[in-house]
Amino acid sequence: MSVPRVLIVDDDVVLLKALPEALQLRMEGVAVDTCDSAPSALRQINATDYDAIVADIKMPGMDGLALLAEIRALRPETPTLLI
Repeated sequence: MSVPRVLIVDDDVVLLKALPEALQLRMEGVAVDTCDSAPSALRQINATDYDAIVADIKMPGMDGLALLAEIRALRPETPTLLI
């Protein structure tokens, strides 16, 4: 069985540190990647098959809603949560 992979996308560096730690405390063995912008997240999503994506809705440049539209086009089966 493969390790679940989650991508967290947020422009807030404090949350980018705290959210993976919190998730790993609740879900032992989960692999968490982080990105600080939507464009960098899209590069990661193109390269890696994630089991879930959590993204900030308010980010500079491309916001979470625009990112969601791109995720739906690239990987429609991937559950995505906007916070």
